[in-house]
Amino acid sequence: MSASPLSEGWLEGLFFDGRRSAGHPARVRREGSDLLLDFGGGQQRYPATDIRLGTRVGRAASYLHLQDGGVFESADTAGLAALACAAGATGSNGWLHRLETNYRLIAGSAVLVMMVLVGSVVYGIPWVSKQIAHSIPTDLERYLGEQALVGLDSLWFEPSRLEQGRQTEIRTAFEPHLHALATAYPGHELQVLFRSSDAVGANALALPGGIVVFTDDLLLMAENNQELVAILAHEVGHVVHRHSLQGIVQSSLALWLVMSITGDLSAASDLTSTLPAILANLSYVRDMERDADDFALTFMHDRGIEPRHFAAIMLRLDPPDETEGGETANGLSNFLSTHPPTPERIKRFLDQD
Repeated sequence: MSASPLSEGWLEGLFFDGRRSAGHPARVRREGSDLLLDFGGGQQRYPATDIRLGTRVGRAASYLHLQDGGVFESADTAGLAALACAAGATGSNGWLHRLETNYRLIAGSAVLVMMVLVGSVVYGIPWVSKQIAHSIPTDLERYLGEQALVGLDSLWFEPSRLEQGRQTEIRTAFEPHLHALATAYPGHELQVLFRSSDAVGANALALPGGIVVFTDDLLLMAENNQELVAILAHEVGHVVHRHSLQGIVQSSLALWLVMSITGDLSAASDLTSTLPAILANLSYVRDMERDADDFALTFMHDRGIEPRHFAAIMLRLDPPDETEGGETANGLSNFLSTHPPTPERIKRFLDQD
């Protein structure tokens, strides 16, 4: 496209007739309240009321929309805007262009967008996730937990290798407490399972729908059944508060937020298939862990179990200064990466003892 300066009242540019993509050299000028278009095929007069000045975008050429679907384009954006304004054509105020070139407004908008994004991630998504998690039907929650267990069994879990007598002893110790929990929270069908897993190590996790899994390493680490009951109470706290389900919803919303920003929706169809991985790598936020600790403390007090039992097994799960530099070597540390610091949790339970 080419254009020349205004000469003898004419503004030069290119004319597109709306039927072909090629432009034709042309020129326009104002005659009264009309615009006269002069091009290779002749001249055409347009009333100003039938002309609209196109929105200027950045440094791109400006253009006039004509009545018959044609477009007149010129690189002389100021001249074209002045011509359209003088003729009284609509859209000649250039408000969008002024917004685009207002750097203070652009900077302010960028800051506002970042604040909205941060607020959505830090506050909005967790709040919405909690509302959604508590509105999901129990049957669907149970189905998600069962499917997650199938995935975990195929990836990382194996049947428990713990001797049957010890398994029976632990289940017997759990039975009165599970009965009390079922009475207090009838909407949650609790099921305790034992699994072996070298990948997960000493751990316990709560799946949606009330499935609580203990690994053999954790069962062997406990010095007495009261310690395991303390862990059970903590995991049931996650079940009652639907933390695992909330974590899944929160991860999904965060993924959708990223896809909405980037425009890449290709991963959406694979979300269901990645559910076991999401659960296995789920790091409960600190508030969720504190909620579960609160639940465990209340339950242990109600059942006459000393809180020191929880502190004792936590100290063995995450011992201080076990490796050089003071970091723990326990495989659980990565899995619980966003938990409150273990010393803080231990102190809290010991203070309640």
